[in-house]
Amino acid sequence: MAANEKLYMALRGALEIYTRINNRLEVAGAEHVPAGGGALICPCHANFSDPFFVGAAIRGRVLHFLAWHGIEEMPLVGPLFKEVGTMHAIKESYGVSLDKEESRAVVGELEELLKSGELCVIFPEGAIKHWIGPGEMKEFKPGAVRLAARAGVPIIPVGMTGTRWVVPNIINFHDFGGPDKGFWIPMALPVKVRVRFGEPFIPDPAAADDKAVCASETERLRETIIGIIDGM
Repeated sequence: MAANEKLYMALRGALEIYTRINNRLEVAGAEHVPAGGGALICPCHANFSDPFFVGAAIRGRVLHFLAWHGIEEMPLVGPLFKEVGTMHAIKESYGVSLDKEESRAVVGELEELLKSGELCVIFPEGAIKHWIGPGEMKEFKPGAVRLAARAGVPIIPVGMTGTRWVVPNIINFHDFGGPDKGFWIPMALPVKVRVRFGEPFIPDPAAADDKAVCASETERLRETIIGIIDGM
């Protein structure tokens, strides 16, 4: 399904106004996001609200997200995301694919989008940080670096602060039993949020097929994003 650019831009504009007011959204380094051509946006991941802040922070371009399948099943929101056509969902649990063939097909779609000059978004941690304290970073999955290397595009690393508490889950206050044992509070708390884009990260082309190189480049990307957050 092709992206509904007009609807996306309308929703993005409204979202930016809301987050600028409710969350005092502060964006830095936006000049690192290319005005044209393909690039893979790779943010840290602390909360289900993260994609909304990434979208609000990038003006003038449509973003295609690798997404958790549950988004499509949400009442009201799910049909809207389908209509926009920028959420590319895979069945996964805690960042682990439940359908390898489907995942390969969806990632293949993203690769073609990148090669055609689109912006795509992947959260390299694979899932939000349910059991990790504020400011800490999970290990990265290698898929983002591999995808960028295969598509021949740069990665734009992104650090964010504040989002962990925007849509709070009870387990954010007491991490016990995992996300399935907690519940999400249906509100967007007016927490100050900062988004910072780093300089383009150019993965070693060998990461496309060499697992060792991909692992090394993935760790380099992780350290890059940690550095961005530490400097915020």
